[in-house]
Amino acid sequence: MNFIRVLVCSVGLVIALAPTMAAFAQGNDAEHQQAELENAAAQYQMALDQANQIQAQAQLNADNERTIAFLQSEDMRQHQLDLSANGNAIEQIGAALANAARAQGDMNAQNELQIQQIRASVLVAKADATLANALAQNRQTEIDNARAQSSFLHQLADFITSTLAETNMSNAKQIGQMRADAIHTPTLQGAANGTAMAAAEVFAADQVLQAATIKGTSANLTGATKAAAIVSHAADSLKNAQAMAAAAATH
Repeated sequence: MNFIRVLVCSVGLVIALAPTMAAFAQGNDAEHQQAELENAAAQYQMALDQANQIQAQAQLNADNERTIAFLQSEDMRQHQLDLSANGNAIEQIGAALANAARAQGDMNAQNELQIQQIRASVLVAKADATLANALAQNRQTEIDNARAQSSFLHQLADFITSTLAETNMSNAKQIGQMRADAIHTPTLQGAANGTAMAAAEVFAADQVLQAATIKGTSANLTGATKAAAIVSHAADSLKNAQAMAAAAATH
């Protein structure tokens, strides 16, 4: 009998306290959800800060890539200028030496003309002296021989000062031109090679800049993707916490 009374009292007490316990449980759930909401909001703010840091670091990496590429490009362009300048300087020196060789050839040609003129004048002077001597002795045979010899020597002198001199002069000028070509042609090739190498340096410098631009864009895109993923995850958590807090507040 006492057991029944205790049981009845216990059931009655439970029934009487049920609304209070329910309200207490509801209050605890609401407080928990509010705490979760505040934590989610804090996590979302941290995610925003982290995303900003990631994007700032990505921008810094991109700027570094561009700066390094710019410095490399400038170094390569300076090398290009050096190659062009060296090639042009060598070509100018070669041109000057070639001109000197041509001038020497012209001088040698003039020397050849003077030499042949001297030879011719000696022959003519000898022929004239021989003829004058024969005329002075008044010996017809000697006069005829002297005149024949004088005529031959005058013809020979004309040949020496014309055909032979011109041939020797032409040869001297050709030799001078050959020496000039032997000097100048390699320097022209060197200048052309320098220009080609300089063009290759410019192309390589442009490639470095383009590669840096691509790397910079890639760094920015990677940073933006990571930042967006972090913010998106935090935003989803915040939305979920807001929904659960709202549901807890309505019960």
